[in-house]
Amino acid sequence: MRTALAGACLLGLLLAPGCKKPEDGLGLSVLDPADTLGTRRIDTTGILTWPRLDDSIRTSVLTANEVGSYVDDRFGLVSTGTATQLRLSLNNVGPADPSMSCDSLVLSLAFASVDPVYGDLDPQRISVFRLTGDLSTDSIYYSNRQPATEGIDLVLGAPASFTPAPTVGPVVNGDTLDPQVRIPLDPALGNELLAQWGQSTMLDNASFMAFFKGLYVVADNPGQAALQGGVWRFNLLNGASKMTLYYHNGAGVNASFDFVIGTSSARYTTVRFDRSLASVPGLAETLVDTTLGQTATYIQALGGMRTEVRFPNLGQYAGASLHALAKAELVVPVAGDFHPTYLPPGQLFAFRKSATGTDLLVPDQIAGQGDVGGFFDAANKEYRLNLTRWVQGVLNGTYANTGLSLVAGSNGVSVNRAVLNGPADASGPMKLVLTFTTY
Repeated sequence: MRTALAGACLLGLLLAPGCKKPEDGLGLSVLDPADTLGTRRIDTTGILTWPRLDDSIRTSVLTANEVGSYVDDRFGLVSTGTATQLRLSLNNVGPADPSMSCDSLVLSLAFASVDPVYGDLDPQRISVFRLTGDLSTDSIYYSNRQPATEGIDLVLGAPASFTPAPTVGPVVNGDTLDPQVRIPLDPALGNELLAQWGQSTMLDNASFMAFFKGLYVVADNPGQAALQGGVWRFNLLNGASKMTLYYHNGAGVNASFDFVIGTSSARYTTVRFDRSLASVPGLAETLVDTTLGQTATYIQALGGMRTEVRFPNLGQYAGASLHALAKAELVVPVAGDFHPTYLPPGQLFAFRKSATGTDLLVPDQIAGQGDVGGFFDAANKEYRLNLTRWVQGVLNGTYANTGLSLVAGSNGVSVNRAVLNGPADASGPMKLVLTFTTY
């Protein structure tokens, strides 16, 4: 079920100040260290887990956008694209000059400084299409919304392949630029734009965007093999992300003009999944038979997949001879080994359920009220989520015991995924560790 709350929290939680690494002793400072008989630790609480396909999520106006595709051996195909407006870098562009001619038109997309590529640095075929529908910064766009386009690939020499170099900036006219992908476009589009010089379409951005709706940049890699390709992460807020028109006039004077993106442009990421292309068994079977999720379950960002967690017997502790809950920690191990470029999400988030089944923050996650943790511990290959306030709320009746959903952090700006151990895994099961005082 799509919810604005889940989207807002998951998409931009790169910025959430309340999500900090928990202290291992949280809640235990109230206990006398010498009185070890005053506490009771329980890690055998029954847990039910299973994966389910996630809803589409909001990807508009976020800190990063994705373009590229890869075939994950465990999760299948992930193919992404980005739709964006372009804006004038200055108003009243002109005057008209019929002698002007386009030399080249280049779309530049600057890589994000953090995690610029997920997967491998294989060359990929990239297509660019002209949008036919308006975009608006006042609208919310979701990951499953395919934009309307003219359907003509504008890339010069299409189909064309590009190889990412996320750490090396290209040298253009003697200047070393930010690392980026530079996509040459059909000069015919450049000449169409030059023909607008001095016209009402170049008066201001409202007029220009009514004429030119924007571009859709998307991976197009038919026949991509398993463990091939990757998703490229771009920072469209970087001034290096733009479309540049290089031209000359009849007098031989060379010039250029930038069509910019930036914070004022509407932009969003699209994604398409094809899980039938997974070459390693497990996911498809578990989606059909959810009892298999007791052994292994799945999580995938960009609205791919979440894991449902239920604690059917949690209420039994409310009437037991246990006085106060000092700490409740959910330990979530990552299953086995994973491809070195298919890293697990940097953080997991836990959502409780409302009476109608919509996502709500656990109280431990709300800024200023707790430290939920959930960061990936690479050394131990696990996540630990502090859920003390939520579990206490279930025990005292503040919250219904409707269970939790585990969702990848940075959900709208990454494609990270992980296979997680379920509570029935023999080597390192998922477990809820409860620590009570007994006096």
